[in-house]
Amino acid sequence: MYKLDKTVSNSGSFEEAEKAKRFDANDTLSERLKQAWYLTCMAYGIDFNNPPKMEKKLFSIRKHSQ
Repeated sequence: MYKLDKTVSNSGSFEEAEKAKRFDANDTLSERLKQAWYLTCMAYGIDFNNPPKMEKKLFSIRKHSQ
């Protein structure tokens, strides 16, 4: 499981930010997506293993009439 380090915060240059990337270039796309989903879950208080279902009744599609 990933842990979110809340003590890390600083302002620096773009070069420093490039060196301290959270996602390693050697990680696979799948692993980077898992890490991004984990961070999203932590930010919005979503359960990582049991995300809420999308409410499909609130969305509809129709053609433009011309």
